[in-house]
Amino acid sequence: MEKNVDTLVEDGRDVILIEGLKVATQIGILDSEKNRTQTVCFDIEMQTVTGYRRIVRETGAFVSYADAVEFILQKAASGGHIDLVEDWAEAVADFVLTNELVEGVSVKVTKPDIFEEAAGVGIRIKRRRPSR
Repeated sequence: MEKNVDTLVEDGRDVILIEGLKVATQIGILDSEKNRTQTVCFDIEMQTVTGYRRIVRETGAFVSYADAVEFILQKAASGGHIDLVEDWAEAVADFVLTNELVEGVSVKVTKPDIFEEAAGVGIRIKRRRPSR
């Protein structure tokens, strides 16, 4: 039996997820981190605009997690050194927010190999599209 999607009611905003994306990149501010590759893990939550599913159905426009993954992979492959996980997080947030169907984003960037006792160390940032 097919459900009528028009009878469903959105409860807040949908969240598009990317979890545990591991990328090898050159990162770190310490001298011991220069000229070497480290693993960086990304967790991203993209909050869609209100009415997102209706917009998808009516226009075919959508939020692509593949675009965000490709952005991260290309940035890592560029070979440039990034000093801070904060810089990575801001770059990802800026990219994600170029999609007008994303109202807010949470980006968590961790380095899992720094402390044996910790699953990872890093930062989580939350950014929103400016009010209109």
